[in-house]
Amino acid sequence: MGKGSSFGSPVRWLAGLALIGAMWALAFAQDDKIPGLSYVNVGLHQLGHMLTYASSDVTNSLAGPIAQVAIPALLAVYFFLRRGDWVLAGVFLVWAATSALEVSLYVADAPKPTLSLLGDDQNDWALILGPNGYDVMEKAPSLADKIHNGATIAAGIGFLICLAAPLSGRRRQPAGTAAASRATAASS
Repeated sequence: MGKGSSFGSPVRWLAGLALIGAMWALAFAQDDKIPGLSYVNVGLHQLGHMLTYASSDVTNSLAGPIAQVAIPALLAVYFFLRRGDWVLAGVFLVWAATSALEVSLYVADAPKPTLSLLGDDQNDWALILGPNGYDVMEKAPSLADKIHNGATIAAGIGFLICLAAPLSGRRRQPAGTAAASRATAASS
């Protein structure tokens, strides 16, 4: 594919597929966090808390897990829709999916928290689902399963987007650039 394609090169495409495969193997095959990437997720999670610090405890507790999933998901949307980069869109969508998998682990842990947390914080989901939140702790296993299933589907979609990158054709060019490219090609 030529300059401006959403595919890039076969090496880039294979690297994207390998990265997705590694994320799948580390997260979904083992139902666990990805070493290294989980620290980035913690940073995004804490950013969500910081941005909603003045809100209610429930809103503040929800903002952390929402931020850690939404930020890589929004990056996937950006690379797919605005940049036409199917490889990066797939990678970022799988990252969002692995982050959602982490969230599902903490939701499942909420009734009897045993997972380690940053500092001496309490499990956000214990507050959200507990008596000071929505008081629906009995729904934690079902909610965790739904988040896990959604994450698995999102990871599969991310893989398919990356896999389809060679078929994606040419990347959309910003307005004016396409006309200039056609004029240059016509004069050649």
